Amino acid sequence: MFLNDPLTKACDEENLEHIKSLIKNGNYKQVKSLDKPLIYASWLGNLEVVNYLISIGADKEAKDKYGYTPLIFASRNGLLEFVKYFISVDADKEAKNKYGYTPLIWASEEGHLEVVKYLISVGADKEAKDKEGYTPLIGASMKGHLEVVEYLISVDADKEAKDNFGNTPLIWASWNGHLDVVKYLISVGADKEAKDKEGYTPLIGASMKGHLEVVKYLISVGADKEAKDNDG
Repeated sequence: MFLNDPLTKACDEENLEHIKSLIKNGNYKQVKSLDKPLIYASWLGNLEVVNYLISIGADKEAKDKYGYTPLIFASRNGLLEFVKYFISVDADKEAKNKYGYTPLIWASEEGHLEVVKYLISVGADKEAKDKEGYTPLIGASMKGHLEVVEYLISVDADKEAKDNFGNTPLIWASWNGHLDVVKYLISVGADKEAKDKEGYTPLIGASMKGHLEVVKYLISVGADKEAKDNDG
């Protein structure tokens, strides 16, 4: 990742004095040349280097070839201190990478509860969608991050949100066998008969994937065991 550049290599070594020397003596007159080192330092988790690069003009909204900004990287990696720093310098909390992931979507999908809480506290869009239509709640449910799911529901995230294929958080949790998430979503009134575009309900999905405990639970709370998908 960018290591053909001497300044980026210095970021990899996490040697701030070396970085300062390279910038002082090297060809870094154009601040654009600081962007890749900033992204790399953010990915590595070196706040001292990040702070210095920002202070001399590196672009806090710089993107790599996949569209990741420093804030997106920090959120994906659960680096709360970095997230707070980038927000403090007015980084775009709704920035999206090329797949449409915002910082909050990434933090939710990766299960970084404290980052999720912080981003919500500063106004991040809890209903933002990526290119597949995944919201933060869908991502957390899909990956089985119960505490994140509980928190997002507590701040009124849409429990019936649908992705581009019609999958709700409950459908995803059932498909992936996350029993604790399934139980919680049912407890807050999620539709146990919701259907995706293929007509799959949570019970059909859990049955197809062989998640016996999820199947048993859904039947115990009255899920329709005779439900049919679009193919009957």
